[in-house]
Amino acid sequence: NEQDWMDESREMSKQIQANNRKKKKSGGFQSFGLDHAILNAILKKGFKVPTPIQRKCIPLIMEGVDVVGMTRTGSGKTAAFVVPMLHRLKAHSAKVGARAIILSPGRELALQTLKVVKELGRFTDLRCCSLVGGDSLDDQFQMIASNPDILIATPGRLLHLLVEMEMELSMVEYIVFDEADRLFEMGFSLQLHEILHKLPPSRQTLLFSATLPKLLVDFAKAGLQDPTLVRLDVDTKISQDLEMAFFNIKPSEREGALLYLLQAVIKAPLRPSAFREDAVERVDYSAHQTIIFVSTKHHVEYITHLLKAYGYDVSYIYGALDMGARKQQIDAFRNAQTGILVVTDVAARGIDIPILENVINYDFVDTSKVFVHRVGRAARAGRRGWAYSLVSNEELPYLVDLQLFLDRPLRLSRLSTDSGKGSSQPDYTRELSLGTLPRQLMELEVEWVQGKLQENVDITALRQVSVNGMKLYRKTKPSAAPESYTRSKELIDDPVFGGVHPLLRPLMSEEPQEAVNLLASISNFRPSETIFEIGNRSSTRAKSVASQVMKQRRATTGKVIEATKRKRELKEKEVGRGTEMDLNRFGSEDEADEDDLKSVFKTPKLSAGESAKKDMRTSKRDEQFYMSHFQKDANTEKGYSMDRGGGMGGSKNGGSFVEQAAAATLDLTGDDKDTLRQTQNKLRWDAKKKKFIRGTGIGADNKKLIKTESGAKISASFKSGRFNDWKNKTKVQLPRVGEQELPSSRMMGINRRFKHNKVTEAKALDPMAVNYERKARHAKMREGQEGPGGAGRGGGGRVQSELKNSSQIRKDREAKQKRVAKTGRHGRGGGKKR
Repeated sequence: NEQDWMDESREMSKQIQANNRKKKKSGGFQSFGLDHAILNAILKKGFKVPTPIQRKCIPLIMEGVDVVGMTRTGSGKTAAFVVPMLHRLKAHSAKVGARAIILSPGRELALQTLKVVKELGRFTDLRCCSLVGGDSLDDQFQMIASNPDILIATPGRLLHLLVEMEMELSMVEYIVFDEADRLFEMGFSLQLHEILHKLPPSRQTLLFSATLPKLLVDFAKAGLQDPTLVRLDVDTKISQDLEMAFFNIKPSEREGALLYLLQAVIKAPLRPSAFREDAVERVDYSAHQTIIFVSTKHHVEYITHLLKAYGYDVSYIYGALDMGARKQQIDAFRNAQTGILVVTDVAARGIDIPILENVINYDFVDTSKVFVHRVGRAARAGRRGWAYSLVSNEELPYLVDLQLFLDRPLRLSRLSTDSGKGSSQPDYTRELSLGTLPRQLMELEVEWVQGKLQENVDITALRQVSVNGMKLYRKTKPSAAPESYTRSKELIDDPVFGGVHPLLRPLMSEEPQEAVNLLASISNFRPSETIFEIGNRSSTRAKSVASQVMKQRRATTGKVIEATKRKRELKEKEVGRGTEMDLNRFGSEDEADEDDLKSVFKTPKLSAGESAKKDMRTSKRDEQFYMSHFQKDANTEKGYSMDRGGGMGGSKNGGSFVEQAAAATLDLTGDDKDTLRQTQNKLRWDAKKKKFIRGTGIGADNKKLIKTESGAKISASFKSGRFNDWKNKTKVQLPRVGEQELPSSRMMGINRRFKHNKVTEAKALDPMAVNYERKARHAKMREGQEGPGGAGRGGGGRVQSELKNSSQIRKDREAKQKRVAKTGRHGRGGGKKR
């Protein structure tokens, strides 16, 4: 029977895998026992040694185990689930129905995954297609009609097509939830559960995420069968090859600081003035490519115009940009035709640049998790990279949150008079180094920006729009922890605060360094007496009432001031050592702890070397009996958390998941005016209730819902009848899932999408055209010939009679008489004469 055949094929696959596995201990892809076609594609791609996540996940996935992978961005997790998928599917199946599904949170990430699948499956005949929002539904109907083996989709569009086409997923063997934490943050919980309900119980499920909140653990309980947890690089969060530098600046000098970083630190090449726009020769930007992250789309337009005026070739992306223009801008940056890419946080996930050296945070992040996603674009696959961040005093609380989240020491640049020659350089990969970017270094850039704003009206208008956009952005962005604001004020009041960043000290001479120290000491100067006490020092003069009040005030507050000074001295030592503050006890209690993970997931056994390394770690604490006063990794889990109510003083378990996600995260596509105004407490007009209501509109009465097979309610717009219209228009008959595909299904596939096979309806005739009458007459004749029984194909209708009626005979005789009268020629007589 079929079950025996499946068991035999599975056993045969294991034997082939064992034969393909090389015996040598190379640690390469050859040791996995992959199919030759897939291994050849991997080697052609240039992959030689698998990354740690690939080395741990691929063997488990090839055994058919459900796997939950926790790893950071840029660790090679895409190939970790694509390679076993291609090995399992091997070749195209003649049976109708997709056999593998990959769900991604965004369009860019889905298209990027599609590119990886095509490259690694280049030597197989597997068919794959992408089903993402923004594309034509008719094109996606045609893709599915070509019987693809692999579907790479976003949850919303996939569920839309499942409901619209009444499509089954009974043939699915392999499903992947890529970046599952982001899937839940974007409100795809309903779609994921509905898709999970349609899958067969025998499928293999993989889930990859940066962290595992409890909501995601509950989803894993329902959708995965005895899963194995693979935790890797969770403690590092960001690449160990990434160097970070934080520059404290004034808000008015932000543009000049950006230009100085690009010119003096990164040394990004300018476009030579001799090059024209239509020149064939271009500058090679591959060695200095930089991504600049800003807060809103108005900042994207402003910074793009400013950098182009300075002489840089710039690409730009934001949420409201057209899909075609977005693809054009990304391709120009990927092909090194431009050296700078200005983006909003919509591009923090999903855009993969092969070689990226630098990331600049023009506007500092509002959550620590967004920082990890931003800087995850650089220092990938073992390459070195830099992340530069411009931080104003208003943004220092978010930097304190980031320091606790990364669990790394925050090192302040001290004021010194020796130009920093004798001081030790910080380790930029392990420490958060904060220092100032002095005005003396970027004086020329700041003056150039001011001059450009005075002479260029367009840039001035764009700057004003960006300022207005920043006001709205500040109203909608989340706040930092209350303790972080207190800590940031202490940092500003710290005597060592304000020193030049160690990265910039080699660029300064002694005179500018002394000027910087003098200005910093003046800014930190605090007078010993107030204005009320001036002129009252003499003992003989009569003291004013105000001076006597201040004297009494000093007597009462003197102890507090002295205690504050002593506390500041202790803080100076603590900042140098990077000690953790009392913020450690404010962890999110709604996160999945180690006990929750152990009760749900299995963990692979450590090798002998790894267990030995773990045993070598010694501590003064007795790990068996030591009980900490706060949850381990509480700050990290709070940064990754999707429900901040438990740690921020709000409701801990308030509302549905959509409300929790909306309250806890700032939508990365909210970079323009319309999306920034869609806040949770904004009044909204309900057309059915005829009144203003509060809320996001999710599940409101003015949205019609339908109930699915699983009982979930989804939008009624998913079932619009467009698929039936497409079938009637294209005359396509699709077989059911599990049946044999039609011989013509390959011709309908996506491979022939751009092969000049498009058939469009003819344009309407123009009555003002010269030959309108002739074309109209021909069109009318064609209409008479088409249809059943006409000159068209098919036949089977009423056949035109060959016998003439009396009127036709009379008309023919009259026409013949006129012809004879006109020409004077008579017909030749034949036959017998009368």
